[in-house]
Amino acid sequence: MVNAPVKILIAEDEPTMLSLMSTILEGQEGCVLRVAANGEEALERVRGEHPDLLITDLKMPRMGGEELTSRALSLQPDLTILVATGNGTLESAVDLMKRGVFDYITKPFDVDDFLTRVGRAVEKVRMMPLSPDSQAIIGSLMRALETKDPYLKNHSSRVASLARQLGLDLGLSYRDALLVERAGLVHDLGKIGVPEAILNKQGPLTAEEYDQVKRHPIYSADIVRPLKEFKECLREVYHHHERMDGKGYPDGLAGEDIPLGARILSVCDTYDAMASDRPYRSGLPEETIRAKLLEARGSHLEGDFVDVFLKRTIPS
Repeated sequence: MVNAPVKILIAEDEPTMLSLMSTILEGQEGCVLRVAANGEEALERVRGEHPDLLITDLKMPRMGGEELTSRALSLQPDLTILVATGNGTLESAVDLMKRGVFDYITKPFDVDDFLTRVGRAVEKVRMMPLSPDSQAIIGSLMRALETKDPYLKNHSSRVASLARQLGLDLGLSYRDALLVERAGLVHDLGKIGVPEAILNKQGPLTAEEYDQVKRHPIYSADIVRPLKEFKECLREVYHHHERMDGKGYPDGLAGEDIPLGARILSVCDTYDAMASDRPYRSGLPEETIRAKLLEARGSHLEGDFVDVFLKRTIPS
């Protein structure tokens, strides 16, 4: 329900910082606040109370923030997480965003910036929630796909998170950025319809095999079409493998004929595919990925989108 209270859990071992964040957020309408003094206590609250939003420090006793976020997401994959970080852990915070964390807050923080970032996270929780039935369907399909192709584990959630952030960086409204994120969550579901031998082949695909792979965006859109929550992002799911030069699939669209959200997904999907292990190779180093993304500007990928993406994700 849109009007249901948003349950916020703060995990912070510094009493002064915990008191400050609590004081700021206690006055926020429609929010219920809980606190934990360390990672272990926070994990128990996640397990027992199912918060909507977790705000966690990265350096804590009895379980640090990185382990907490990983274990919390395994318990509650739809949990929205903000990490609080100082300069010494900023790189870790950025890395966690690539693995599904929503955003990070730098310490010491500006109160207005803190409220803005928490407000965005709360808006994400409140806007366009998936129904329990849709969550169950998508979750079951994702587990089935990851069993079939273990190399896709968490790929879609990473692409979704990166796409939402890129959309915001490009000036999309928050609602439109969340729609792109939603498309990213399901963009590869259609690979369920691709034979396992093809998905896990440790060598080049034949033309016939590649034709089967190229059907997966169509299958993905067909799978989620009956779910009303995905009605507004079907085109992004369907067209995420189009190319700027018209040599993509399934329809060979080019340039701005490709939906904007699909162009965003393409950048993020390409990045994560190169960064992740595959049956035929290990994940590529970031300097190699950066060079390949720059090489794909204007042909495969939207050039301006690549530039904005690299500025945040792989700065020079």
